[in-house]
Amino acid sequence: MLCNLCPLRRTCNQICDYVEPHLPSMEQGRVDYEDLLRIYQGKLMTQALLDNIEILTQRQQEVVTLYYRSVLSQKAISSRLGISQQAVADSLQRARTAVSNKLRNFIKMT
Repeated sequence: MLCNLCPLRRTCNQICDYVEPHLPSMEQGRVDYEDLLRIYQGKLMTQALLDNIEILTQRQQEVVTLYYRSVLSQKAISSRLGISQQAVADSLQRARTAVSNKLRNFIKMT
């Protein structure tokens, strides 16, 4: 959430002093390597979704923006858009799949 407010967000590739205290710590025994890997993979997927939002349908763009940029829950998004929570979950999954497929195709071409 802090990174969303940072003007350097799109070009930053490091953990800054503002974000570091909010991350789980291996030293404090709160997470293990697999947890950190999942957190990092989630961050990469989130960034890929936001960087490729133009390939998504209008509904997927709305849901992705509300979920990742506005940090709303699926329930809050469903209330705001007047759709079921399952429709929100489906839109998020379809958006992830669309971006994953685009990235896979890009990698195959290179």
